[in-house]
Amino acid sequence: MESRQSVRKKDLIQTLEHMKSQVIDPRAGIFGPGSMFWEIGKFSTAFLGGGRAALLQTAHPFVATGIKQHSRTLDDPMSRFRGTFSNVFTMVYGDLDKVMESAVKVHHIHARIQGEIDEEAGAFAKGSRYMANHIDAMIWVHATLWETSVKMYELIIGPLTRDEKERYYRETKMFAYLFGIPEQALPKNWQDFIAYNEMMWNSDQLTVTDSAREISEFLFSFNPLLSPVLSRYKIITSMLMPERLREQYRLPPATAANVAVYERYIGLIKKSYPYMPRAIRYLPPYVEALRRLQGKHQP
Repeated sequence: MESRQSVRKKDLIQTLEHMKSQVIDPRAGIFGPGSMFWEIGKFSTAFLGGGRAALLQTAHPFVATGIKQHSRTLDDPMSRFRGTFSNVFTMVYGDLDKVMESAVKVHHIHARIQGEIDEEAGAFAKGSRYMANHIDAMIWVHATLWETSVKMYELIIGPLTRDEKERYYRETKMFAYLFGIPEQALPKNWQDFIAYNEMMWNSDQLTVTDSAREISEFLFSFNPLLSPVLSRYKIITSMLMPERLREQYRLPPATAANVAVYERYIGLIKKSYPYMPRAIRYLPPYVEALRRLQGKHQP
């Protein structure tokens, strides 16, 4: 893969224009109801893998340091959660005008997130400069989302064919364009994409810093009232993680007891999921997007 260092505003505009030329129905946005992106992303099971995706992301020192130095995640997690997913869901499910608006908005937010890494972190020396609009870092963040989404879909919903995964991966490139990431910087196909993920899991580009470990500890303890649920979620997340990063995060090890907890809860979710109400099985932004396309404007 080739990549530039960082996306500038003019780079973003150029990439967005290229993306717009590929949109079939501006009302449906950049994907639409016939896409694999909506098919895989519409299920709430994506949130079951949210912890895994988050920890894979913060294993990159650029991400962990950026959150620590610029984000209010640890002070006001729900506001941060709403803000992040409001933009992401608009990009995925909004019409083309709203998609473009969100892309520019996120770029401006990311442009302010830069600084220096405050500890030795694998391939990155203390004092190394980081920026949220760094192409390689953004590709990694996106990769954790798309690889985890497919993993959770196959774990709970059912298997996907190689052609379906290939089609899904081609569609993820449209999302990458929203961040100004050029196609030549991305893995060429699904097979290369999986190889990229596995390479990163074992690369010194990913190193669990003290900042990343602090975020992990917060993720599984942010609300004492939810501790029984969060303790099990921590085990499930741990069993989904690559072994090297699981150990660096000091997550529960893959003992027979922990594997049994993971298999029991995944089994229960898999069996009960088809019978859950539509409001639980599908993400609200997906349902609202369908209603909008049907002329039903009430959310």
